[in-house]
Amino acid sequence: MPSDICGSSLLLALPDDIFPVITSSLSPRDVCSLNSVLSSDEVWLAQCNKLGILLPFSNLAEWREGVSSYKALCRFLMTIHPLMGIWVHETPELGNVVYVMPGFLSVFGCRIIPQKIGHLGLEDGPILWRPVFVIICKYGGSTSFFFPTT
Repeated sequence: MPSDICGSSLLLALPDDIFPVITSSLSPRDVCSLNSVLSSDEVWLAQCNKLGILLPFSNLAEWREGVSSYKALCRFLMTIHPLMGIWVHETPELGNVVYVMPGFLSVFGCRIIPQKIGHLGLEDGPILWRPVFVIICKYGGSTSFFFPTT
């Protein structure tokens, strides 16, 4: 998991021999409780929400049914988080615009096709686009990339 998203770079930078020192003041029951708390779906659902990807809470609940846990879903959302939104490269009028949007347990990258907008703006017709890539969430939260052919 990227430490910059989690804010855990300091924790991850600690030497491994520090963790026994830190947990030595805890009982084995406390350590087990801490482990079960950090493994709970409620904790990982809150982390999914915290990422701020434009998904309603109800979508997260639906997406959870297709993965092993909210932790797996959070792993996927952290992977796709930097890609979400509109990407423009130098000359958008030539079609160098890609919009990355969520699907169901997936994200789609779509290239906006250059087109003339009529006097009514977008009311004249739909925006033309072509798929560029699809990233699908696997059951454990890892990803699969697909590049559609046209």
